[in-house]
Amino acid sequence: MAGGDASTGPEVDAGFEFAFDNETFSNKVLRIEVVAASRKRRREGDEGGDEEDIDSSCTVMGTPIIQVKTIHVSSVILAAKSSFFLKLFSNGMKESGQTHATVRIADSEETAFMELLGFMYSGKLTPTEPTLLLDILMAADKFEVVSCMKLCGHRLIDLPMNLESAVRCLDLPCCISMAAALQEAAQKFFAESERYKKFPEFQDELMRIPFPGIMAILTRNDLEVASEVAAYDFVIRWACSWYPNSEESRRILSSFLIPTVSVHKANALLSDFIQSMKSILKL
Repeated sequence: MAGGDASTGPEVDAGFEFAFDNETFSNKVLRIEVVAASRKRRREGDEGGDEEDIDSSCTVMGTPIIQVKTIHVSSVILAAKSSFFLKLFSNGMKESGQTHATVRIADSEETAFMELLGFMYSGKLTPTEPTLLLDILMAADKFEVVSCMKLCGHRLIDLPMNLESAVRCLDLPCCISMAAALQEAAQKFFAESERYKKFPEFQDELMRIPFPGIMAILTRNDLEVASEVAAYDFVIRWACSWYPNSEESRRILSSFLIPTVSVHKANALLSDFIQSMKSILKL
């Protein structure tokens, strides 16, 4: 494709914007079925998969179909950017020999999927909002557009984190491109954000944060545990909410959360003692 590949991060001008949804430059009609359902991930870290995984109609569970869109596409352009579409159009599947092909997506994926299709033609991403970029990253993973995944990852690393984007980065599956770097950036956000310095303020927000984020907050050097009772009460409620299994919640509490809160309390008492001694000895 003209302009090269975007896999190293920067945007490139693929030069095919004019052909997007243009019947003259297309050889397929892509039928997009939008379903009122949550997305079911097509891969769980397994790159192998079987041929049934190629059929995107299996990637979203539930009914009904609430909307159908049709777009004129070039199988050559889509296949050049996406392993999913390469297999869809060339592996002897029923779609490979027909002028129509069908993909099924959840309604929550629609905006991101349309941005992804645009990227495959242009090599560019216009969104700068972290939540939408994460949606595009997930769509790019689902449809195996590696260059878009890497571009989304680089852009997200460069953008300031917020609560929503940090929580979602911590929940990224390890198979996602740049997941480790994004999770590290999210942990840094919780470890350095002034908002979470006093624990456990903003408890409604804290209840949404997964385990790595809570540990990043609890282990920060400047954490102020305002009340031991409130801290213990919160970590117990958080563990029971995130880990309904009593054995698992007990393990998380006893192995990580309660010892961490206790250490901070002990450090606070030690600091108060040192300050008192300095005052007495006029140091």
